[in-house]
Amino acid sequence: MTATSRKRRIAASFGTAVTRYDSAAVVQRSVAERLARRVAALPLPDRPRVLEIGCGTGFLTRALSARIRGAKWVVTDISPAMIARCRETLEGDRNMLFLCMDGEQPAVQGGFDLICSSLTFQWFDDLGGSLRRLNDLLRPGGHLAFATLAHESLREWCRAHAQLGLQPGTPDYPSLEELAGLWPEGGEGRLEEEWIVSTYPRARDFVSSLKGIGACTAAPSRRPLSAGAFRDVLRRLDRGKEVRITYHLAYGFCTQPSR
Repeated sequence: MTATSRKRRIAASFGTAVTRYDSAAVVQRSVAERLARRVAALPLPDRPRVLEIGCGTGFLTRALSARIRGAKWVVTDISPAMIARCRETLEGDRNMLFLCMDGEQPAVQGGFDLICSSLTFQWFDDLGGSLRRLNDLLRPGGHLAFATLAHESLREWCRAHAQLGLQPGTPDYPSLEELAGLWPEGGEGRLEEEWIVSTYPRARDFVSSLKGIGACTAAPSRRPLSAGAFRDVLRRLDRGKEVRITYHLAYGFCTQPSR
């Protein structure tokens, strides 16, 4: 699968899930709020110019717009359906421009005081290159702030596969050390980490939650499991009273030097 065709599949998968996303995206809503609290503490100017990458239905958009008054927004997502839903939820806000755009190839003019993204970067094919391109869109003193999945995410799911000699379709999420090595040159970066554990009655409920938000596109070069192997993984996870799934969050903040 080419990078372009994979991006089309990602956009289509999230677009299909748009009507049920808000009810299924419990972790995503929580992470957006946690990121928004951190971003609101940054030293932003009055009426900052903000670019959001991967808005989804607008969790981070709403959380931040309530905390940063008077901002001028460019709100983007790779999925036309997600952009349309986000626009609906924020209808009437004249300070927001909505664009369908691949965040890895930003097609906007620079000069932003803040570029932010919640749980989108784990879908990028070239995170290091993408960070550099986004960093180039910041004004001097501007901030890049994001939340993404780190290397211990979904470890219970991955362990169940490994115990059966199988490989999951989930990507290999980066460690904090690997993320730190991707900072664009010249900027001052820092990382924070956090763990969220989500519980489900059965393994199929966890899988249904992923389908409910459209997170169904396998990592490059990963092949889907056979039906029998998939059932084996579910049975392995269902051995306890409940299914616990860990989300390892990395919060990244990079500031452009002031001139």
